Amino acid sequence: MINCNKRNVNIISFCISLIIFSIIIYFLNLIILKTSKESNVLYNNKILSINEISDKNNISNEDISLENIKKWKIIIEKLNLEANIKEGEEENNIKENVGHYKESNYLKGNVSLKAYNTGENKNYFANLKELKIDDEIKYIINEKEYIYKVKENIIIDNEYEYAKKQYNENKLTLITYIKDIDNKKRCVIAEKS
Repeated sequence: MINCNKRNVNIISFCISLIIFSIIIYFLNLIILKTSKESNVLYNNKILSINEISDKNNISNEDISLENIKKWKIIIEKLNLEANIKEGEEENNIKENVGHYKESNYLKGNVSLKAYNTGENKNYFANLKELKIDDEIKYIINEKEYIYKVKENIIIDNEYEYAKKQYNENKLTLITYIKDIDNKKRCVIAEKS
């Protein structure tokens, strides 16, 4: 027979309370998990949460894939520049196009582009050095046009440090060679306005 002294009653009450508390926590976790699954969306075979889909500065937090790009160009009215963009920053690609660094994004974060400024058929970035703070750059992807404002125009040693750099903000990085200066590049960094 169970001895029903005060100490045993307290221990049994504590154990029952612990079991009830555990059951409540279990069901709360189930409810939270179900709610979070319902707030996810399937996009490009990837499950995105509502937070990832939110629209910051009119640019989705989810980057798009190359296969979904139909129209892709850059316009810098100050430089009378309008050029198509093609994937890849390799020499053979940027002879005729503005190239997109494969390691950078297409919309969110850092979008990095490269072109020649001299010596080739298409020297799209020939006058990049003339860009000043707050000059506008239009970046067009599919049917959407995004406006970026120049924040920096600098000389750099390592193009890949800037091309691959990840930002929380949406930025456009333009990189080109500098005539008669080896191992240095011109880098324009613009922010989504």
